[in-house]
Amino acid sequence: MNFFEFQKSLVEGKRGSAKPQAAGEEALTVSQLTQRIERTLKAGFPGSVWVKAEVSNFKHHGSSGHAYFTLKDPEACIDCVMFKSEFAKLKFEPGDGMELLVSGRVGVYGQRGRYQLYVTNMLPVGQGALELAFQQLRAKLEGEGLFEAGRKKVLPRYPRRIVMVTSRETAALQDMLKVLRRYAFLRLGIFHVPVQGDGAAEQIAAAIGRVNKMSGVDLILLGRGGGSLEDLWEFNEECVARAIVASRIAVVTGIGHEVDVSIADLVADHHAHTPTEAASIAVGQWRNAAQVLMDGEGKLGKGLRDLVGYYRQRIGSIERHEVFRRPMDGVNRLRQLVDDREKDLGHGMSDRLHVLQRRVAEASRRLEKQRPAALIERLRQRLEHRKHVLAMTLRSRVKLLGSELLTAERRLRNGSRVQRQALGKQLDSLEAQLRLVGPEQVLQRGYSITYQKKTGDVIRSVKQLKAGEKMVTRVADGEIESITEDSKQPGLFE
Repeated sequence: MNFFEFQKSLVEGKRGSAKPQAAGEEALTVSQLTQRIERTLKAGFPGSVWVKAEVSNFKHHGSSGHAYFTLKDPEACIDCVMFKSEFAKLKFEPGDGMELLVSGRVGVYGQRGRYQLYVTNMLPVGQGALELAFQQLRAKLEGEGLFEAGRKKVLPRYPRRIVMVTSRETAALQDMLKVLRRYAFLRLGIFHVPVQGDGAAEQIAAAIGRVNKMSGVDLILLGRGGGSLEDLWEFNEECVARAIVASRIAVVTGIGHEVDVSIADLVADHHAHTPTEAASIAVGQWRNAAQVLMDGEGKLGKGLRDLVGYYRQRIGSIERHEVFRRPMDGVNRLRQLVDDREKDLGHGMSDRLHVLQRRVAEASRRLEKQRPAALIERLRQRLEHRKHVLAMTLRSRVKLLGSELLTAERRLRNGSRVQRQALGKQLDSLEAQLRLVGPEQVLQRGYSITYQKKTGDVIRSVKQLKAGEKMVTRVADGEIESITEDSKQPGLFE
C-alpha cells in the first residue's frame, strides 16, 4: 500500500480501539501532526530504500551545493533532495530524462507539509556511473575543442631535461627509466604523486603546475601502469585535463595498457599507449642522432666543397675580365669623363651666374622704388593731408554743435517760462478752491467743530460722550469750553 493507505489503516485501527473524543479535546498542532507523520513513516519504512525512476526538474544550487529534483514514473512522482556532502561524491552529472537507481530515506519536510526522499546515492540504470561520467566529461571537453590537434603543442625533437610525474612505487616508473637511462646525457627528474585514490587527481594537477614553474624543463611524462577503470579514474578527472591543457611544456601520457584511453590521454600533446612507449617517444629522435649528425656532416662537407668551387670559378672569370687585363683603359675613360663633366659644370655655372645677375639687378630696381626714406615721405604727406581734413571737419562740427546748443538752450528757457506760468495759474486756482472748501471758510459761515478736550477726537455722535467730560467747541473767532451733563437727571433750572 502507499503512504496514504498505510496512514488510513493506522487511523482506522486506532478509531476501532479508542473511545470517541469530543471535538477539540487533545487537538494537535501542525508541528505535532507533522512529527507523528514522520514517526509513522520511519516506523513503516526501512532506514534506506532503493527507487528506480526517471529524473525531472533537476536543479543544482551553486550557493548551497544541494541538488533538488523529482523522481517520476507514468503514475506518480516524489520530490527529492541530495545534500552537498553526498552530491560531491558523484562521478557523473545527473540530468533531466536520465533513468536512475536512487537510494535514500523517506522523510517529511515540515515547512512545506510534504514528504520527500532524502537521497544518499544514485546510479545510472543500464550504464556504470564511471562510464557515464567519462562520456559526459569527454563530450564537454570535446565541445570546448580541447581534443583538436591544432591546439596541441609540438614535442621537442631533442629534449635534454625530462620530468616524470608518477609514483615511485609503480612499475611504470621503472619501465620509463629502462628506456631513458640508455641516454646518459639526459637530465631526468621524478615528481612523486599518488596515482590512485581520493585526492590523487588534485595532486597530479598541482604537480604539473609546479613543473611548469621550473626553468629548463623540455618535456613532461605522465605515466601509470594498467588497472581497472576505477584504478585509472584519477586520470579522468577534469582538474587533470585542465592542468595538461594549461601547461606551457609539452606533455606525453602513457597511462595503463594499450586498450586504456583516459581523458588525460585525449588532451595530452601526445598519447602513448604504455609508459614504455611514452619514454620511447620522448627519446625517439635521440636514437638516430648519431646518424643524423653523420648525414649532416656529409651534407655540410659537400655543401662547403660546392661553395668553394663556385667561388673559385667566379674569381677565375673575374680575373679573365677585360678590366683586369687592361686596367688603364678604364682609368683613361674615367679621366675623359671627368673632363667632360668639368666643362659641363663650368658652362652651367656661367649660365646660372648670368641668371642670378639679372635677378639681382631687377631686385635693385625694385628696392630703389621701395626705399625706406621714400616710403616715409609718402606716409608723412598722407598723414598731413588727413590731419588737415580732420581739423576742418572738427571746426565745422564744433560750429554746428554750438548753434544747435544755443537753439536748444533758447527752447528750454522759453518752455520753462511757459511751464512755470501754467503751473502758477493752476496753483492759484487750486488754492482758491481749497479756501472755499477749507474749515476756516466753513466756520465763517456759522458752523462750529466740537471735539473732546482730553483726546482731541472730533465728536460726531452723542454716544461718544459721558457725563462730566469736557468739550471744546471751535468757532470762527475762538474756542468755547463746556461740560456734558447726564441726560437722565433733570437740569438745574427745570
